Amino acid sequence: MGLKKRLLNLFFIPLILLSASLGRTATLQEKIGQWFAEGKTDEIQEALTQELELNPSEIDLWLELADLRKSEGDYTGAVAAYQAYLSKKDDWKTRVSLGIALEQMGNFTDAEGSLTQLFHAHPDDPDILWGLGRLRLIQSQWKTVRTQATPQDALKDAQKFFISLTDRRSDFALGFWQLGEVSRRLGDTDRALASYVKAVKLDASYKKAYRYIAKLLAQKKEYRQSLAKYEQAIAIEPDDPNIRKEAGQVAQKAPEEAQKRKDERLRQWAKWVPPAETSIAPSSVTIRVGIFTGLAHLLFRGTSAMEVMTAAQTPLTILQGGQDYQVISIPAKVSPKHKEIWALKDGRNRKILTFDQRIRVRPLDPLKPLLVHAVPSNTGYFFAKEEDRCYRGELEFSPRSGAGFNAINLVSLEAYTAGVLPSEMLSSWPAEALKAQAIVARTYVLSKLGRHNAEGFDVCDSVHCEVYRGLRAETDRTNQAVNETAGIILKHGSMVMPVAFSAQCGGHTQDYQEAWGYAAPVVGVKDYDERYNTDMDFPLSPYKMEKWVKEDRESYCRVFELRGYQNFRWARMILAEDIEKKAGNIGKIRRMRVIHRSTAGWADRLIVEGERGNKELKGDLIRSFLGGIRSNLIWIEPQYDLKGWPEEFIVYGGGWGHGVGMCQVGAYGLAKAGKTADEIVLHYFPKAELKKL
Repeated sequence: MGLKKRLLNLFFIPLILLSASLGRTATLQEKIGQWFAEGKTDEIQEALTQELELNPSEIDLWLELADLRKSEGDYTGAVAAYQAYLSKKDDWKTRVSLGIALEQMGNFTDAEGSLTQLFHAHPDDPDILWGLGRLRLIQSQWKTVRTQATPQDALKDAQKFFISLTDRRSDFALGFWQLGEVSRRLGDTDRALASYVKAVKLDASYKKAYRYIAKLLAQKKEYRQSLAKYEQAIAIEPDDPNIRKEAGQVAQKAPEEAQKRKDERLRQWAKWVPPAETSIAPSSVTIRVGIFTGLAHLLFRGTSAMEVMTAAQTPLTILQGGQDYQVISIPAKVSPKHKEIWALKDGRNRKILTFDQRIRVRPLDPLKPLLVHAVPSNTGYFFAKEEDRCYRGELEFSPRSGAGFNAINLVSLEAYTAGVLPSEMLSSWPAEALKAQAIVARTYVLSKLGRHNAEGFDVCDSVHCEVYRGLRAETDRTNQAVNETAGIILKHGSMVMPVAFSAQCGGHTQDYQEAWGYAAPVVGVKDYDERYNTDMDFPLSPYKMEKWVKEDRESYCRVFELRGYQNFRWARMILAEDIEKKAGNIGKIRRMRVIHRSTAGWADRLIVEGERGNKELKGDLIRSFLGGIRSNLIWIEPQYDLKGWPEEFIVYGGGWGHGVGMCQVGAYGLAKAGKTADEIVLHYFPKAELKKL
């Protein structure tokens, strides 16, 4: 062999070895991502350990190991992995991760030394400011780790760090929440109030903030504003007796304010002039929409005379337009002589008729709507509210033995779509996004007909089905989108496509089957241009999962100019004691971890481990269990106390909603990028076809 050939061989052999090593590492990354989604953490631990023994130069695998251990609640192991990485490469960002991990595991002394040293070198880094602010807050509660003279001094230091943090990250709702908490404990009412208000403005899902805002306003004797916030807090958390108790106490302090609010609502109702009905494409399909269930009293009126009839359309009476009428359910008394009564009365409480079967009210002028007072919407969600509404079509009142009555709106398919579209998507959004939503909304209701058959209607009017606010929500732009797409739906073969949609997918939608366990031709798609996020291979490894959830990645739904949708990425703090109350009889919590994820990274199985047992949550129940967080695309980090028990959990997340099907903000982004409605819906439903109904 010649000298030249031998030299070439010497050059290529290391390249071949390097290529084999890189290929093996890439294959390992794919396996780790799949195993992590499946919850096979032991396999990942073993594979990473073996690979690091074979290739100690692959130091990034220590970061994978650190995040794997963090996901399991093993912060001692995570700290060891960070230290192993830093022994090979000194990287200040990794030292920040190490310092915060030391704090989270309860090693506050080492955490303070590490974070304080980093602060002197990088005083503007948000992660360091967050870590030191949290550390001072913890030190205010634990004398044995306090480095300040008094708890108040520690709180004042914490406040300074959080002020500095929120100055640098004005979009960080959790930072403002923590600033509010610290300021409230310091008695700094004005700053606490301003911080809570800012947190809610940035992320309206901070449920507890409404209550604290109401309490602080009451302390300032601003009772009217306080009662308004308590009403909002009760709508969001209707089952919390403490909020109702506090609201009652404020109402007792200012009874005239409480009565003024009630009187003002009735004055608004009496003066309200509803919008006129505009032309909507006809449809032979009728949708039965449940707007109330289990009701005892309802106030309504018509803008024209109304006919009352049976469900079989037998006329019963005529009601005058412009006057109030009531439907009332009177339960039976504890006596065999008394019966349950359902009655239709006028505004002066005079009985017009009684009924024990369904009755309907229909305007004699089909272009004049029916008005209903005080309709609650999305009770239990942070966007819950109550409003007066008006509806096209007919109203049906359905007696329910022992459970009051249900109120149902009978409306054509296209009129229903006209009431859904502006309730689900802002009318100012691009026309192509509106048309895409109209197609999906129309398809959705057809695929869900009879979902609420047991209650006497097809679909409800809240997020459980689709938000439907009737004529009051309609606008010229959204009605135009409905009319331009009239009758167009998505089909898969001969079947109506079982579509779904959510507000924000966080960058990658979910498979229908992975999210809900039912076979359906709705698959997860990347919600970004293929030129971006090339380092993210789904399913994601532990290290990439944390990066994906915590970083602002490129996505069609990463659109910060939209009010209410700035929280493409978000964070929430949840107390361990709140989780213990919901978990039942499992005792003190030891740890909480995700044990299974969808391909897109969404948590679909969460286990809470207690000293006396475990509780497992699946699918959408995870969101409600964790206090109504925005989505299941989450990464959870605990904060342990000195005795090794978690005191609270920080949940980092992405997106808003269940993440299946069309991403609404993503549709906005695609429309802004020049895509048509057809292209948008087929991007999210690649297995569907557009068909005319």
